[in-house]
Amino acid sequence: MKRSGIVFFICILLITVIIRIVSLIGPVDPNSDQYMMIRIPSGSTSQQIAEILYNNNLISSPLIFNIVASISDKDHKLQAGYYQLSPADSMWTILKNITKGNIATFRITIPEGFTAEQLVDRLADLTEYDKNQFLQVAKNAAFLEDMLNINKEDTIYKLEGFLYPSTYEIPHDFTPENIMKVFVREFERNWWHKLNNLNLKYTPYEIITIASMIEKEAKLPEEKPLISGVIYNRLEQNMLLQIDATIQYIMEERKEVILYSDLRINSLYNTYLNRGLPPGPICNPGDNALQASINPLETDYLFYFAVNDGSHIFTETYQEHIYELQKYRSDQ
Repeated sequence: MKRSGIVFFICILLITVIIRIVSLIGPVDPNSDQYMMIRIPSGSTSQQIAEILYNNNLISSPLIFNIVASISDKDHKLQAGYYQLSPADSMWTILKNITKGNIATFRITIPEGFTAEQLVDRLADLTEYDKNQFLQVAKNAAFLEDMLNINKEDTIYKLEGFLYPSTYEIPHDFTPENIMKVFVREFERNWWHKLNNLNLKYTPYEIITIASMIEKEAKLPEEKPLISGVIYNRLEQNMLLQIDATIQYIMEERKEVILYSDLRINSLYNTYLNRGLPPGPICNPGDNALQASINPLETDYLFYFAVNDGSHIFTETYQEHIYELQKYRSDQ
């Protein structure tokens, strides 16, 4: 009887221990719908990772975590990085994510025509870095010369024009420079090699600059080749481009209506004062604008102005331009 009692007691004890271990391995809060960003520093040991998870209320026991990691031979396979974890995750799920390196990412979309400054505002909201850290990369961009053999000193942002409009999944542990490199590599893959293989009068960098002006000037996709043609026509005749979007680019705040005083802003980007192209792109153009920049519509148009629906009225001479402009205003 004594032996059977001892066996029964041991069985009860084992069952209790197993239930407790299962409880500790399970989620801290199965009903939680919250996620938190956890950073696992490079070089962290299994014990250090267990303490990080425990301190953030993601596991119930650092000891059990280390035992499970050791028994499953995962204690030397844990990877550094940012992870999006929840108290509703089991210890095994968390361990598997960190072992496989299922690091947290954030999604960002760069719209066509976004400027570098608009982009860094969005990046600052999505990452732990501030706006100025991204702006420094956009201004200096030391890696651009290595990637695309470009070194422009007279531009406001060296990366302007090369931050390819698309949707991206970016790891949270990427630095500002690494994030920017993702966008530039996508531009390189989609357009840089193509532009370098075309036999064009203008350099690839100049084509991108033209595309950026087309992007900002044309609201309707079907008008982009037309506006492209006007830009090329004016360049051929050594006329001032007089692109309003280049004035907006150098202004501290965008205006609905550009004043005559704004046209006198002293800047190389001011195409009302300087002939030829501005020093560099004024935004990050999309595929349609880039396509229009290498395939301008051949016309004799030299002038255009915008109307209320976003379209433009195109004319060949300044006299026609003034006539159509006055006619349009009188009809409003």
